[in-house]
Amino acid sequence: MATAPKKQIKSAKALPVKKAIKPAKAPLTKKLPPQPPKKATVTVTKPRPSLMSGLAPSAPSAAHLPAGLQTVVDKSEIGDVLYRLARGLDRIDETLLRSIFHHEATVDLGPGVFQGTSNDYIHWGLGVVGQVRSSHHLIGNIFPTLEGDVALVESYCHAHFRMDKPTGREDVFMGSRFLDRFERRPSGPAGVWKIVHHKQIIDWVRTESVADIFYHHNPDALWSYRTKTDPSYQMAQFPGSQAGSKLPSFLGRRYESKSVKF
Repeated sequence: MATAPKKQIKSAKALPVKKAIKPAKAPLTKKLPPQPPKKATVTVTKPRPSLMSGLAPSAPSAAHLPAGLQTVVDKSEIGDVLYRLARGLDRIDETLLRSIFHHEATVDLGPGVFQGTSNDYIHWGLGVVGQVRSSHHLIGNIFPTLEGDVALVESYCHAHFRMDKPTGREDVFMGSRFLDRFERRPSGPAGVWKIVHHKQIIDWVRTESVADIFYHHNPDALWSYRTKTDPSYQMAQFPGSQAGSKLPSFLGRRYESKSVKF
């Protein structure tokens, strides 16, 4: 029996296959060898030289400054020497007086008053101010002429002396000028200014009798001392100078303007 011919089955057309989108390759980065840690840089700031000295001479600075600024420093240091002269006399402070003179310095106050070395002047001067009850020197109008390591300086001085005499107390007021030759040693900014020759010229003097009324009316005021018991030597112990210091015991008191009597 003959078999019917098989129908040929046409294969279906294959659907187009979409190509898969490959992800973009990440850019290649070269691996760098490990770097050593950077060293921390420390900036050292040099302290600036002080323009003003304290009551005692400070250590000199060897820093080189512009000429104008160095002149300001020199004038300030010269003024500080003159201020120490005034303070040394008023407080009868021999150490302070010795700090202002070079070792071979001389002093001229007139042939009938004093002429000699600075060492003899200190002994003489302390003896003179020791004879008066109190003294007060005020230095001003400091006019230096600078010539390298030499300075010629004129300055004004107003002085007051309280005298005890058999006839009663007197106030002596004196206006004078100091004429000083300064030298800076060693040479240059690292040197220290001190007096080589000191001369005092008197312009005027006035003497008046004293009543001391204010003193008797205000005995509790803070009066000065001519020794190291003077409050100016105790400023390092003032309130607030030390951590944890107690407040002054006088806080909270109330005063009337009549507490000062003229």
